[in-house]
Amino acid sequence: MRSIKFFIGYAVAILLIVVVITINAVCSIAQFEVTVTGSSFGEERASRIQTTLDEEFGGKSYLFFREDSVYDVVADQGGGYLEVESVEKHFPNKITVSLSEKYEVFAFEKDGRYYVVGDDHTVLAVKEDNANNIDGSNIVITGIDFEVPAVGDTFAVSAEFEDEYEALWTLFDSFSAQGLWHNIVSIDYDDMGLNDPTYDFNYFYIDTVEGVHVWLENPGSRMEEKAQLALETYGGLTEAQRTYGYINVIEVGYPQPTGELSASYSADEPPLSAASE
Repeated sequence: MRSIKFFIGYAVAILLIVVVITINAVCSIAQFEVTVTGSSFGEERASRIQTTLDEEFGGKSYLFFREDSVYDVVADQGGGYLEVESVEKHFPNKITVSLSEKYEVFAFEKDGRYYVVGDDHTVLAVKEDNANNIDGSNIVITGIDFEVPAVGDTFAVSAEFEDEYEALWTLFDSFSAQGLWHNIVSIDYDDMGLNDPTYDFNYFYIDTVEGVHVWLENPGSRMEEKAQLALETYGGLTEAQRTYGYINVIEVGYPQPTGELSASYSADEPPLSAASE
């Protein structure tokens, strides 16, 4: 009787071992598929991430693979420009990884360095120039103070500039919706009252690729409306007019505004602006 029980137990143990070996063979990771919707820059990094995943985890157990491992590799190989959207297991041996790309938006200048802020509001890079990582140049922002951040930090400005910083993102949304964001070269914030209390005015001075300047008065207030007025005025200019002069968007009666906004175009160079220096 004992020998029968021993034989049955032995047979069960052998069967379990065979099952485990079979499952491990069938369920070993055979393929990672990493995709990203974005630029060639993002695709190159996604390819590097897929290679790393294949090398480190290919052939290992599908069942016991930790999704956290993907996040670790993306953080290491993505350089802060890629974010994991999803990690999915496809039985028996395939794992797909979907990534999204972060894009450089602003380059805040301070002490000769450029702190590059991405569309997720984090610091993507600190550079010696304002070259965009994909093509061309980033939009240089001056006149807004901030504490020096580290790469990966959420970018933050000094308390007195928070409204203007929020206005920059509103401006970004408005111009991007019209496909005109890359027409901007630089944005300088100037609060005249900081240096001379008799001037209770503050502006965004915007330089464009074509040459026309854009002035936006009191940018910390009603920026969406002011941006739309500027865009409508810009849209009404001839190609020649877009190479000189300036668009001026003001709050009528500011600093005691009437509630009306006004936009105008002048063929003259803007007076006293950083853009005309």
